Amino acid sequence: MRAFTVGISIRKKGTAVTLNRRSFLGGALTASSAIVVAGCGASSGKPAAQASISTATSSATSSATPPATSSVDWPAFGDHLRQQAAAGQFSGAVRVEQKGQVLLDGAFGMADRTRNVANTPTTKFCAASMGKMFTAVAIGQLVSAGKVAFDDTVGKHLPGFSSAIADHVTVAQLLTHTSGMGDVLQHAGPTPPPETLEAQIAQIAKTPLSFAPGSSSAYSNSGFIVLGAIVQQASGTAYPSYVHDRVFAPAGMTDTDIRVYRPADVPGMAHGYALDDSSALRDNSGDVQIGNPSGGAISTTADLARFARALITHQLLDPAMTATLTTGKVTVHRPGGPAQDSYAYGFEDARINGVRFIGHNGGTPGYEGQLDIYPDTGTTVAIMCNQDRVLVPAIQRTEAMLTGSAGAPTG
Repeated sequence: MRAFTVGISIRKKGTAVTLNRRSFLGGALTASSAIVVAGCGASSGKPAAQASISTATSSATSSATPPATSSVDWPAFGDHLRQQAAAGQFSGAVRVEQKGQVLLDGAFGMADRTRNVANTPTTKFCAASMGKMFTAVAIGQLVSAGKVAFDDTVGKHLPGFSSAIADHVTVAQLLTHTSGMGDVLQHAGPTPPPETLEAQIAQIAKTPLSFAPGSSSAYSNSGFIVLGAIVQQASGTAYPSYVHDRVFAPAGMTDTDIRVYRPADVPGMAHGYALDDSSALRDNSGDVQIGNPSGGAISTTADLARFARALITHQLLDPAMTATLTTGKVTVHRPGGPAQDSYAYGFEDARINGVRFIGHNGGTPGYEGQLDIYPDTGTTVAIMCNQDRVLVPAIQRTEAMLTGSAGAPTG
């Protein structure tokens, strides 16, 4: 009998479940020996949360001039992470680039504590829900090719869904988490979650919507799995092959892959260290990770930086489609979040101190990560971790440094 560990995207606060600053997490599933529902800095055993939504008013132009990236003391930030790692408060890799120039390429902590193997800049990690950006780019390419439209309904591309989904849920709603779908990867009980895209779709098709499409918002891995099936159907190519050939290869992402795997079996991959019920760290590298269109890819900080570079230099999409995917559509209200914070088509679009950044984060037990892209300066920050609850302080520090916000550390 197997139980499961699932990366999700909600935080329980009192009796209410609300979206959090780092709530766009999850996407990879781990089969393990204990039932733990956890996200990066957030945990709850409840289904994905609903939140009120409104039309986002973000634009593609920032209202403030960001500080010069070159003026940031990146070696000091590396020293800070080294100290955090020594104290057991950080483990992972960080890469910072500006227009192709590498400003920081560091690794901290241990990839395998039992064998005393340190993380390196080439260490592989689970990207979790950062993979939603890959699926969004694939959809954007197919829209540009005239094979998919954002207002297409699910039923136009996929059979087997009830009328409530087939005739009413649109591609745009799947991309913005406003479809009413939930999370096929969130499981409790002895039944293993489905590992193939076809089995995942079959289960999603049997699950009723939690709200009328477009009426609310709830983070949905199921929605992005459906998008992956649409990519597969519209392109005539298996989803993993499509993103490899049309996203990873053009971007030069040679160390990124989407498949079902055990981290311990992947050469050069960090073991994930997840918090158990007693708040002790457990090596879960022998558990199964189910890479899928909602997340869970194997990747590196260098590959995420390559993806960012390919995106903002329009190697993957033309400028108009890039703007369409990355401009906020749904305003999200998350405690502790920026005053301007919205979700676009598979990307976060946020501002701190008027400085805009786009990207996505991810979390599944034992792994956390964030990709922040600052379009106005061509700066990218990619952080991937192999320890629970260590991402948020690091990424908030970089965001403060790059936006000149109050309280930004000086080194």
